[in-house]
Amino acid sequence: MAVRNTRKIVAIAGVLAVVATAAACGSSKKSSGDNNATNPVTTATSSSAPAKQGGVAHVAEWAPGTSPDAIWPFMTSDQLSTSNAGQFQYFFYRPLYFVGLNDKLAVNYDMGPADKPTWSADGLTVTVPLKSTWGWSNGEKVTGQDVQFWLNMLKAEEKQSGYYSPPNQAAGVNYLPDNIKSTTVSDSSISITFDQQYNQNYIVGNALQTVTPMPLAWDVTDGNGTKGKCSTDTLTSPTLQADCDAVFKYLNTAGKDVKTFASNPLWKIVDGPWVLKDFNATSGAFSIVPNAKFTGEHKPYLDEVDFEAFQSPDAEWTSLKAGSSAANALQIGVYPSADTPQYNGKDLQAGNPLASAGYNVEKGALLDSIGYYQVNFGSKAHGNLFKQAYFTKALQDDMDQQGAIDGPYHGWGYPTTGVVPGYPDGNTLSPAAKAAAAKYDPSEAKSLMQAHGWDLSTNPATCKSPGTGDNQCGAGINAGDKAEFTLEYPSAHPALDTVLAAYKQAAAGSGIAVNVVTKTQNTLGGELVGCSTSTPAGCQWDAILYGGWVFSLQPTTDSLLTTGAGSNIFSFSDPKFDAAVAKTIKSSDPQAWYDYEAYASSISLPLIWMHNNIWPWAVAKNFHDSGQDAFQGFEPEFWYYTQ
Repeated sequence: MAVRNTRKIVAIAGVLAVVATAAACGSSKKSSGDNNATNPVTTATSSSAPAKQGGVAHVAEWAPGTSPDAIWPFMTSDQLSTSNAGQFQYFFYRPLYFVGLNDKLAVNYDMGPADKPTWSADGLTVTVPLKSTWGWSNGEKVTGQDVQFWLNMLKAEEKQSGYYSPPNQAAGVNYLPDNIKSTTVSDSSISITFDQQYNQNYIVGNALQTVTPMPLAWDVTDGNGTKGKCSTDTLTSPTLQADCDAVFKYLNTAGKDVKTFASNPLWKIVDGPWVLKDFNATSGAFSIVPNAKFTGEHKPYLDEVDFEAFQSPDAEWTSLKAGSSAANALQIGVYPSADTPQYNGKDLQAGNPLASAGYNVEKGALLDSIGYYQVNFGSKAHGNLFKQAYFTKALQDDMDQQGAIDGPYHGWGYPTTGVVPGYPDGNTLSPAAKAAAAKYDPSEAKSLMQAHGWDLSTNPATCKSPGTGDNQCGAGINAGDKAEFTLEYPSAHPALDTVLAAYKQAAAGSGIAVNVVTKTQNTLGGELVGCSTSTPAGCQWDAILYGGWVFSLQPTTDSLLTTGAGSNIFSFSDPKFDAAVAKTIKSSDPQAWYDYEAYASSISLPLIWMHNNIWPWAVAKNFHDSGQDAFQGFEPEFWYYTQ
């Protein structure tokens, strides 16, 4: 559940690949809205030779084993992923504002249907102008009513949306759409008046960046085209719920029917640069071709892009080794961890095992993301253990992120230091956050366990001093309880096997038994969403490594960790944390971020930080692939063969 939307994307899309989102997003001085991430790889090698018009490109779906499963750009929590958003839907349906082109953490106004917004003098109303040239492939213009349609759907179906966060009265903050008092629409714009002043960069780069205009032709309730009323209501219409319910039910069902992705007339109405040509419901492979009626900037060079489905990194590697001149050869793929050349910032091609096969090494997405595995406070077996701040601190101390980067991942990555990414440069990092940055310190982990009443002469350690004192095991932990739990993670990731074997060994030195178990990515996702306060029976798991989180423009966790948030699948709840997040939503004052980071670093969050990967891509030497997306999305309209 992490995507760009990826710009708030949620979660996971390739382990360690993310998940998130969303999505997508933010920074220390990102509050300026023009933050530029620092590219760790300064020797990009994508061919700069003149472009050749036309041709068919073959590109590996990423990560292996993942493929789109939702085409309607109104995603529920279980649909919100990079593979659905930035690697699929955005080709056809563009959000109001696009963030992340060329790995820059900034809004790219030429990539979406809306021009730069203006704000009223009192800071309460934002007016979003729609570009007069931007239209749907059925000949209609993208208008304010199309935006209202999406907002109406969100208001009526807020609990279904993966982007939704409920109002928090204690923190004095409402989130989209509950923070909207009124809207005014026209053919050329939509004006939105909020209930109070908000951080304007957050509104544009995080909130409105999730809004995808929907064509009025989608306002139907069945396959016969029976007209609905969701698009013509207002947010306060007494019939809004009923009107949108009928449309949601139909579109959500149709939007998950992979067999009809390419044939359903609904999905042929696009405003992006591409239209879906074919979709293989069995493998998940698909092809896109240019939208002949695209009226935006950056029209495609290629005649077609075929996204090939590989079920494992090894299968993809076999294809790459066949060479870039082989029949149906890949133009873009990813090196598996075992065959990735050692990262060399001065010469990316050094040690390239595919040089003779016709491929260059290029950097993958540069993420403003956080990597982690999740512990379950609701676990019946070990939830009480995870609630102890000293225990999660010990778990963190035993995680050697730099060792993972330098070892199995061959230098391609960067560590997660806390709730706000410390990399790329630009995020607002408080002194407290810097001081509390996650580090590898197994000696401290062992000391923490001993200092809190655990007998490390047994394996695993046992609680010998129950109670809630500073030198005792903590609430809910009984004498004789064992320091152990099970950590589930995705199968078929050899590098990850090595990382977690080392982690298991380090934790054992602290008296903690980490029982590692592999399962498929889809199985893990099912377990995650099956656990909540309303479904405690689904909370049997202890800890799961599913992916991570990609922020939007502003790196705040309103959708991930606030009480009741759509992607807060572990039901974490802390009123003080909610209040701290609310400050970052309402203010761009660096002190608000400092307070947020300081509090986050002082409590036990249900996340144990892990490293973030930077993916090494194999790109055919006669192929140009600019347009990299910081949030793991693809922008194939910038790709071309070179002359």
